[in-house]
Amino acid sequence: MNQIKWLGIFMMAGGLCILGYQGIESIMAEGAPLHNYTLIDIFGKDVFAWHSSIPVNAIGNGIDYIITMPTYGLLLIVGGVFLIINGIFAK
Repeated sequence: MNQIKWLGIFMMAGGLCILGYQGIESIMAEGAPLHNYTLIDIFGKDVFAWHSSIPVNAIGNGIDYIITMPTYGLLLIVGGVFLIINGIFAK
């Protein structure tokens, strides 16, 4: 369980770093809006082309939501879930 705790901490730290980077980027661009980086922005559209071939529409929509949500939000949520799991199952 110690590994899940550290994974959660690192994911939350990574999410906060990405959020901080985006904030600094928007300040330095002199009035440019905050650009939310998504998994598609980071890895490209070709990497996630497989999700359109999923036959179940609800699962496809869920995966589409996950890959288009801001990366900092994804990291913060998953890191928080790992920390909650660690808190529940810690000895």
